[in-house]
Amino acid sequence: LADGQQVDLVSEWRDGRERRADGFRLVAYPTARGCAAAYYPETNPLVPLDSTARTSNTPTSKAIVVRLEP
Repeated sequence: LADGQQVDLVSEWRDGRERRADGFRLVAYPTARGCAAAYYPETNPLVPLDSTARTSNTPTSKAIVVRLEP
């Protein structure tokens, strides 16, 4: 993968349902290895609705595992 490349984001979740956000441009930032960042609401489709925080019941948007597909 390279800076400026177009990719689709696909979330990995245990229910086997595909959740995608298509057409993102990669931008290199000094983040931790294995981490990605994106804006919402564009990436809301990646968040499983049944994945919520225990206390607040808000969606777990900050802890979604994704793969990047060119």
